[in-house]
Amino acid sequence: MGSILFPLLVGSVLCNNTFTRNLQHDSITTKEIKEITVVGDMVKNLSFPLVVVNSKQLQASSFFTPSDALQREPGISLSRDGIWSTSINVRGFSEQRILEMVDGDRIQTATEHSGPMSTIDMNTIDKIEVIKGAGSVLYGTGAMGGVVNFVTKTPSYSEFFQTKGIVGTEFNTVNNLWANFANVQFTTNQWYIGLNGSFRTAQNTMTPGGILPNSQFHDASWGVKAGIMYSPNHEFIANYQHFEGWDIGIPGGRTFPASAFVRYTGIARNQLDGEYIISNISEILNQINIKAYTQNISRDVELTHLANPITHLIDPSLTLLPKSLNKTSGTKITTDWNFENKQHLILGAEGWLRDAQTIRLTEKNSADTLLTVTGDLPTPNAKMYDAGIFGLYSYKIIPQKLTLNAGLRLDYIQIANDTAWFPLFKYTQKGSVITYLKNLVSTPMYIASVHENLNYSAHVDLAYNISESQSLAFSVSNSYRSPSIEELFKNINLGASIHLGNPDLKPEQGIFTNLNHTFVESNFNLKTDVFFNYLTNLIQEVQNTTIPNTFVNQNISKALFVGAEIEGKWWINNHFMLLANASYTHTRDIVANMPLPQIPPLHGFACINYDNKQVGGSFSTLWAATQNEIATGETSTAGHLIFNIDAHSADIYLNKSKLKLFAGVENILNTAYFDHLSSTRGVVKLEPGRNIYLKIKYGW
Repeated sequence: MGSILFPLLVGSVLCNNTFTRNLQHDSITTKEIKEITVVGDMVKNLSFPLVVVNSKQLQASSFFTPSDALQREPGISLSRDGIWSTSINVRGFSEQRILEMVDGDRIQTATEHSGPMSTIDMNTIDKIEVIKGAGSVLYGTGAMGGVVNFVTKTPSYSEFFQTKGIVGTEFNTVNNLWANFANVQFTTNQWYIGLNGSFRTAQNTMTPGGILPNSQFHDASWGVKAGIMYSPNHEFIANYQHFEGWDIGIPGGRTFPASAFVRYTGIARNQLDGEYIISNISEILNQINIKAYTQNISRDVELTHLANPITHLIDPSLTLLPKSLNKTSGTKITTDWNFENKQHLILGAEGWLRDAQTIRLTEKNSADTLLTVTGDLPTPNAKMYDAGIFGLYSYKIIPQKLTLNAGLRLDYIQIANDTAWFPLFKYTQKGSVITYLKNLVSTPMYIASVHENLNYSAHVDLAYNISESQSLAFSVSNSYRSPSIEELFKNINLGASIHLGNPDLKPEQGIFTNLNHTFVESNFNLKTDVFFNYLTNLIQEVQNTTIPNTFVNQNISKALFVGAEIEGKWWINNHFMLLANASYTHTRDIVANMPLPQIPPLHGFACINYDNKQVGGSFSTLWAATQNEIATGETSTAGHLIFNIDAHSADIYLNKSKLKLFAGVENILNTAYFDHLSSTRGVVKLEPGRNIYLKIKYGW
């Protein structure tokens, strides 16, 4: 897919037993660096701070969700509303400012406990790619604070017809998780088909303080990916993925009262895409990619109240049933050009449409068995259109020494919404008799309207090789984010507090800078990043001064994000490797002179890794410092230190098949701790306790 321009782009290694020692005199021209590509083909023209986690790293430990796997990386923190529903925070930016994609296709869904990253089967992932910082020049709105792309496994063409497969099973003690999966591939020199499927079931999670109620989950997925090579220069790839979950507990959130019992009764994600690739067209034009996709996420939520919070008996007199369906469809065309091996240009255009539909039913049961049902809209039915053009340019000013990269993108965005009436309807039901309330008085919460804006984003960086072992890269980006449908129009009232949108919100704007220094020797790597981000019109929830317990989205005129990350790897000898990283982010609402909410504390990860031909293993620790730099309404959290250990066997060959075993213990000391980004959860805020896991994989 093309070479990466400087060692900064080498993905961090998760502590596992599949590391590879760096080549002697490693430099910008080594094969190891050239093999890494991230977030599609476009990022190779720009220098971004980023992380790449591959499938071997993912299988080293027991991760319930992709977010769990990413929290060990510098600059990335875990945020959870439960055990199943998780997201990440990148350098202080939470999920609404992070674009999430599967194979380059946007995942668009409602905010607040939507858990889109948890709808991806861990066993289908080939690698996870994360841009840390402004990615708007690549993907437009939504990518202001970062980009996460989940690349699923793709079969390779083979000279003769081949069949490959792998099946596996896993068990975890912390929640009695039982998981099974299978992947099968059929390949020839002209076509391939890959099939996958999985099933998981988990009970309530144990914490050091006892059971975390309502933390169970159940999910399953299946998919197919196929490719056909019409000629050496023409290829078509099609992909379909289906995921569904049921009875998924959400132990709490700031929009839920402490007595709430909330769960997904059903959640599903469907993804369908097709891509046509034409390669080696001429000496100048390398490739043309044409892609179309559609992806939707549906959610059915049930919220009841506990009659007795101690025994967790449910009060059947009041039930809230929010539902949503978010469909996103898009097309993209990308062209790749080379000029005299010194200049590289990518030109393209894309357009996508998000269609959001929601409804909320409130059911009240009276003593005389009369059921009263009220319907309203958490957000009005709305559509968001985006049409963008982009260009990315790279120029080798001094080959192998100094490279200039630049990018520019223009986007036209339109959001059109229907009028949202409150209530939408109301009826009573006794037995089988339904009676609609006549002369219902409804109030328009939001009037039908059209919001339009034209935005641009730009990026420029210089990558300089000081020597064979050292490099510098400095980047500056202008980024933006249009308000989402929910931020403009939401009306969330689930019993704890009221959260309202604001149709007058302005797009967020920001200047992002990053300075990287990379030192690479044969047995030691050290990467350091320092970033400074200045934002205007940052969208935050502000408590209404006239209506009690009500929060409204507002633009903050000026906000600051500054921080640093450091990561080192030391290959002690042929068997041992030591890895450590640390990250810190400091934020400020400049006008109010207050910290911003949901900012991770100083935190990091360290491990020592052992590997030989028969067995491998690692001992690691996740740590976080005290977080006292908190926004109004937040609670300080103490630091923590968590120890983990894992081991795995080498491949055990059985004729033409092979077996591999994995085992480990997470949170060995059963430490009780609070994650600051999860501090808005319900009654029980403790993270999972000691977990012993075992995985078996059989392949042929």
